[in-house]
Amino acid sequence: MLIKSKGEKAFDIFNIFLMILLTVMFVYPAILIVCASFTSANMLTKYGDSVIIREVSLSSYKYIFTAQDLFLRAMGNSLFMTAMGTFFLVITTSLYAYAVSRKKLVFKKFFVMVLVIPMLFAGGTIPYYLVINGLGLMNSQWAIILPFSVNAWYIVLAKNFFGNLPEALVESAQLEGANNVIILFKIVLPLGFPIMATIILYSAVAIWNDWFQAMLFIDSSHKHLWPVQSLVRELETDFSSLVSSIGGGSTIGLNSEGIKSAAVIVSTLPIVIVYPFLQRFFINGVLLGSVKE
Repeated sequence: MLIKSKGEKAFDIFNIFLMILLTVMFVYPAILIVCASFTSANMLTKYGDSVIIREVSLSSYKYIFTAQDLFLRAMGNSLFMTAMGTFFLVITTSLYAYAVSRKKLVFKKFFVMVLVIPMLFAGGTIPYYLVINGLGLMNSQWAIILPFSVNAWYIVLAKNFFGNLPEALVESAQLEGANNVIILFKIVLPLGFPIMATIILYSAVAIWNDWFQAMLFIDSSHKHLWPVQSLVRELETDFSSLVSSIGGGSTIGLNSEGIKSAAVIVSTLPIVIVYPFLQRFFINGVLLGSVKE
């Protein structure tokens, strides 16, 4: 049995205390939001936010799903943009990463340089806005989908993973007459599922949670194109004007904090549901994609 010194015991106690403190800091606000979403308007008005649900009510959720047509449309917009952005990202990442992972690629150094430079130097928000505007993508969902369709860091992760696969696999497939397309989709991608699952998770979370792109490229006259996070942000910052502008139904007998909390919970649920299915690939994929042997 390993006997720990006093210093090691003190360090373990400190770590336990720190983890408990961090857990409380992260979990407590989430519990407040959940409780507020299920608390009746009268109790919220009387007692404010609390971890105790004094009177259970689903009125906030009912308002969101029945009166707030814009909220359901925003959920659909986010699902569409997340699915399309992630799909295109997987295609561009796998194609580019496989190409630059091959030793015999012509002008390989040039393509690697093209990949690395954007990771170090960004043009900034104004040139970014001008490019999107110049392409005619303003007030369009593609203004959000296309920028998320390519990511240099994800390509680097996939490149390192693909480069660590045994070269004999590719050579044996080539001897059997397989071209690069067949090798990529029949051999490399199935073996690279952990890193691709990690990239899918990263991408889906980033697109689903993004509100800044919509703020830049979709103005308030096109609210029907907003993703759900933009709508939630608007609910948090200017609840009354948003409700009045969209005709979201009467809020008499409801509490704005309860509606906001319910909106946050509903907008978070899809990612919470998807995450457990991909979480087991998360650490393994990042480690394998970050190390070059």
